[in-house]
Amino acid sequence: MLATMLISRWSIVAFNVVILMPLTLALYEVASLLWGAGLGHHESIQEAGHIIEGMGVILIGWGVVLEERAGVSHLLGGLPTEEPDYEAALDALCHHVGLALLVLGLMAEIFVQCVEVPDHIIHTDGIERVVLTGSAGFLALGLATLVRHVIGLALFRGPGRIPTAAAVPGAGGP
Repeated sequence: MLATMLISRWSIVAFNVVILMPLTLALYEVASLLWGAGLGHHESIQEAGHIIEGMGVILIGWGVVLEERAGVSHLLGGLPTEEPDYEAALDALCHHVGLALLVLGLMAEIFVQCVEVPDHIIHTDGIERVVLTGSAGFLALGLATLVRHVIGLALFRGPGRIPTAAAVPGAGGP
């Protein structure tokens, strides 16, 4: 029951939407801090870095949960297995999206760390805004991945559930 509530198809859609909202606001805020109102202030670079880091951690964490949906399901008592092919296809979809979110979140974090490491190790003095913009680009790709996942889950029917032209009467199949 707990697994059904937390990692069913529609629960994942809901969690994705909940993550999409602050991620969208964070990207807007980072753009404003780096290239808008915060352009002349050094503190805005640090704040943008903290925002990116926080959202990167969220993408990493949610990516791990999605990537290991089957394992998490088993840990929580399992989902109903009336349709094992359906669940396996959903697990595969979530695994790929989870891996993408994990990598994108990590890349965003790596770019932030390049700015935070002392300049005698990685010299980013004067290009912090460009590096952090690249980092925000990974978050934007994460946002696009989440949107695509929401759409994919909403349209998901599982293996063998999409009618072919031959199965539809009058569709001109062989």
